[in-house]
Amino acid sequence: MNYYYLPVTDDYHQQPTQPFGPGFPGGFGNIQQQLNRIERTLQRHEDRLNRLNRRLQRVERRLGLPFEQF
Repeated sequence: MNYYYLPVTDDYHQQPTQPFGPGFPGGFGNIQQQLNRIERTLQRHEDRLNRLNRRLQRVERRLGLPFEQF
């Protein structure tokens, strides 16, 4: 099982040097790309939480602790 985080290209997203809209680096047309990036990040974090939860459940079973489902 691989516990090391492998960075993806989205982790190194380069912002443009000149903003094209107020409060939105890259302009207003870039909002959909930002939303897509946020959704991918959220999915990655959800997957990682699920893996950690399964790992915790295995450790609890080995220690004989009562199992709690959240």
